[in-house]
Amino acid sequence: MLTDFVLTYEPAIRLMAFFLVFAAIAVWEVWAPRRALQQNKTIRWAKNIGLTVTNALLVRALFPIALVSVAAFAETRATGLLQFLQLPYLLAVALSILVLDLTIYLQHLMFHAVPLLWRVHRVHHADLDFDMTTGARFHPVEIVLSVLIKSAVVLVLGPPTAAVLAFEILLNA
Repeated sequence: MLTDFVLTYEPAIRLMAFFLVFAAIAVWEVWAPRRALQQNKTIRWAKNIGLTVTNALLVRALFPIALVSVAAFAETRATGLLQFLQLPYLLAVALSILVLDLTIYLQHLMFHAVPLLWRVHRVHHADLDFDMTTGARFHPVEIVLSVLIKSAVVLVLGPPTAAVLAFEILLNA
């Protein structure tokens, strides 16, 4: 069953996808930088990647059941809007990815609009240079809130488990 495969290999699939995309973009940025950096790349990358690893470990420690597991829970219990509608599988996957992406977009807007959340989110915008590591630079509180928001949306939406894995891979990339 696809759900069992996704649940079994989800961490490895996501990690492999992240590293492949990271390596490809890193090589591209070294060979063809769009602009000169103001700070030392090694120091920036160490800080930004260190924050990314800290966030990943924090999420795994606080939420040992990944977002994919939340989707599998909803899917096996036939809960959520998409489960109720019983749409064709590929349509449900496409809609799930779109809704989850819209959720992240709205979350981003919210973190810009609410002063308390902006104080947390500005870690992402405080990087003096802009490269691939900037996209992974987030305050741990923002990451925890994001997991909670995405989990709530997954429970209400009831997306296919594979769609959530695909979304997480696309989001990380």
